[in-house]
Amino acid sequence: MMNTDILMLYKQLEQMEPTKEIIQLKSQIKERLYQNLRMHFLELSSIGRVIGYDELQEELKKAIELIELQK
Repeated sequence: MMNTDILMLYKQLEQMEPTKEIIQLKSQIKERLYQNLRMHFLELSSIGRVIGYDELQEELKKAIELIELQK
């Protein structure tokens, strides 16, 4: 499943009654998202080796600013 599909499923589950199964599924989805996030960070590190870590850091700062706007 793509992250967007996983996120949509999680949002749908939030609308449902929080049964034991729903809570367990939501927990599994969160863990999968964290795993995906860690993999993306590893990919970013590889990109940093090519474009330079200073450039990567600047791009990450921009991303953090966007995240701050989403809060």
